[in-house]
Amino acid sequence: MLSGKHSGFEATPQSEPLLEDVDVVTAADPACQPLADLWSVTPRHEATATAWAALAVENGAAAAGGGGSVVLTSHPEGEAEAWMRELKAAAAACKDFEVSSQRGWKERGPLTVLPSAGVGDDSVAFSAVGTRTPHKGQTMTVVRTSGSLAVYLTSTEGDPIPPALMKRQHEQLRQAG
Repeated sequence: MLSGKHSGFEATPQSEPLLEDVDVVTAADPACQPLADLWSVTPRHEATATAWAALAVENGAAAAGGGGSVVLTSHPEGEAEAWMRELKAAAAACKDFEVSSQRGWKERGPLTVLPSAGVGDDSVAFSAVGTRTPHKGQTMTVVRTSGSLAVYLTSTEGDPIPPALMKRQHEQLRQAG
């Protein structure tokens, strides 16, 4: 996991759990479920290990919508590749992204496929703008490195995560083997 300053962001590894047991997220359209699984404590492709870090913009712009997070997941052989294929298919097929959580929240809005980050063994990026907070949403980029996925999440209003930071995380995962 990255830590410290990289490409205008400061990565701070977190020790508390990322999700609670009630963070089970379900998509209204089954074609969208691989994307919903990125927010769910019970994804179809279960990780063998997970770590995450908060990403803050170095100049302190986090209060203005900057920053985000990166979640690293490690998967059994073939699972990361399978999930990446499913994510790409879901991003292409899912135009109306409607999800709900056992925690009690619901979100619905358009999903837009974004250009690939061009980093890692494979990547996919998309943004989703919800109806609860119009014109505000999340941008998510998923980068695969062998059997690991790095999921970068930012606000559509904040600074995007630069490919250089994603490349650095990819290289660090490669070195770790």
